[in-house]
Amino acid sequence: MRRYTKPLGIVIAILFVFSMSCSSDQKLKTLRNTPRELRKGLLILNFYNSTPKSRAAEFEPWEYGLASMLMTDMESIGVFNIISKEALKDVIAEQEFQQTGMIDPKTLVKMGNLVGAQYILKGSFMEMNGMLRIETQVFSVEKGVQLQTAVVNGKTDTFFALQKELVDKITQIVDVVLTETEKNVILSKIETKSVEASLKNYKGELTVEEAKKLAQAGKKEEAKKLIEEAKKDFKEAVAIDPNYEKARKNLSKISMAIPVTL
Repeated sequence: MRRYTKPLGIVIAILFVFSMSCSSDQKLKTLRNTPRELRKGLLILNFYNSTPKSRAAEFEPWEYGLASMLMTDMESIGVFNIISKEALKDVIAEQEFQQTGMIDPKTLVKMGNLVGAQYILKGSFMEMNGMLRIETQVFSVEKGVQLQTAVVNGKTDTFFALQKELVDKITQIVDVVLTETEKNVILSKIETKSVEASLKNYKGELTVEEAKKLAQAGKKEEAKKLIEEAKKDFKEAVAIDPNYEKARKNLSKISMAIPVTL
């Protein structure tokens, strides 16, 4: 039987609790009750950050954050099975092509078939002078082609509304027509209206993911430091927006998992 040293065991326990809690958050009440076996598989890749280099690092958390927000809303409709990033990691090293933002359509089709996706969303965003542009290409794995591109533009501080507008455009491309009631329900579920709080929260989530990798590699001290950094990010997100439920849950999970002696 494999045994971990106490510090490493603590780190693994923290990350396990955090991961299990995050997984349970995905069990959302959906707008429609389409049986799981009849839902379309949907893979949403991390977004490519086209923001000018001088500010690109500031908005880096949205590379993952925008994809996460889309996953939540698309899952909530009840007609898609969202393909997890863990499944993606099992078949291809996503980061290799995410760094350039360039993905060959044939690679996308192959990837989609391997993970059981009927549709793949690949997007990019650019923030410049207080304005935000988000662009998403929608690919059909079955047809082997890009269907259309959904684009939204607006002020950066309205990112939450732009993201909802993107959901509406994407659903139309994949022939899922939302009723006005469904649109209103999705519009009402806003994580936060604070750009800073959103970036802090997703920075924390990315840091936790990095801590997982370090823990798996046996680098316990480095992982512990990242866990503390993530906790700080979640705290700051909640301080900025006390009503930011996702950040509050993240802070609660990681705080409950970290013993006082850590």
